Amino acid sequence: MAFFRIAICWLFFLCLQQSAGAQTFTPGVSHFGAHGYIEYLPGTLPLIISAPHGGYLAPDVIPDRTCGDAVYTNDAYTQELAREIYQSVYDRFGCYPHLVINRLDRAKLDANRDLFEGACGNDSAKQAWNDFNDLLDSAEAAVMQQYGKGFYIDLHGHGHAIQRLELGYLLYAEELQLTDAELNFDPYLGYSSIQHLAETHPLGFTHSELLRGDEALGTLFELAGYPSVPAQGDPFPAPGDPYFSGGYNTAERSSYSGGTIDGVQIECNMNGVRNTADNRARFADSLAAVLYDYLTLHYFRNDELADCEVLSGTAASPMAQYPACSVRTVGNTWYITTDADAVAIYDLTGRQLFFSPQTSGTLMIDVTSWPSGVYILTALTTHHSPFTTRVFRQ
Repeated sequence: MAFFRIAICWLFFLCLQQSAGAQTFTPGVSHFGAHGYIEYLPGTLPLIISAPHGGYLAPDVIPDRTCGDAVYTNDAYTQELAREIYQSVYDRFGCYPHLVINRLDRAKLDANRDLFEGACGNDSAKQAWNDFNDLLDSAEAAVMQQYGKGFYIDLHGHGHAIQRLELGYLLYAEELQLTDAELNFDPYLGYSSIQHLAETHPLGFTHSELLRGDEALGTLFELAGYPSVPAQGDPFPAPGDPYFSGGYNTAERSSYSGGTIDGVQIECNMNGVRNTADNRARFADSLAAVLYDYLTLHYFRNDELADCEVLSGTAASPMAQYPACSVRTVGNTWYITTDADAVAIYDLTGRQLFFSPQTSGTLMIDVTSWPSGVYILTALTTHHSPFTTRVFRQ
């Protein structure tokens, strides 16, 4: 029993990146979640892209969201742009990135919010939200197993008057207006979605240099002909300028939340980037070239990306096997049926709320005293990879 307690605790953060079930993923071939609402295009590069607000599907079984601060406006043409980027990255690197697309209209699912605000309690929308995040977990697990670190992009489109790319590192506009010296230390370094890179850069680049120096992502975009902020030529939004600093996905999927995958929210302007098929193709080609320079300069200086096809075994072959596990919620009781040797449940802070080393039959767990929110269920055996899934309590 002690072994399982230690093993589950040690594996908790790894388990968050595991796929909830055995899957076969082939780079370049679409994999769909339930009802086809979420699409995953696997890859073999240490690059993950998500498009949460570019969907068009509006099934009647999912009512329009009304909870929280519901926003319905889609990010026009970002799904199309994401697909262009997927192919352009392949053309540039010789291997695909990982791409996860929410195909639902934003009125039905906001895949850049937490489960409660994103799905508003609808079972089909909750399933889609879980599929979106589970498939991102699969992408992260593949990147970590192959490379040990990577980069994540949450792709969006803004409607602001200033036609420039807005790169969101989870720092507010007024924080980007601080001096370089201030940005290089906590608390602002701790707020950043690229804090892992800033703390471990092979050439010692500082946080501020990575935000707006001559080799910063925004500066590389500027050099490619796409005005950006922050960047060397536009180091911060001027007071009063609209600016998106990054949202739920960037916070959850980047090194802001720990780990070695850094991230950024890219808010693409319309004119010259999203508004026509030609402009989308041109921008996708430029972005692929920028990312090649960015990844090889800041992350993989020893030509590790040259062997991306060789390293593709994990993503191109069946994923690891997991114990069978199903969860049914009835009121304040969760029924868990599994062939695992042990089951643990954690909240999102990593605190263990439940543990059982005996799982014969069906476990019944009274969650009356637990607050509403998302919980992590992990099932473990000595013969399989750990199974993990999110369970939502109303």
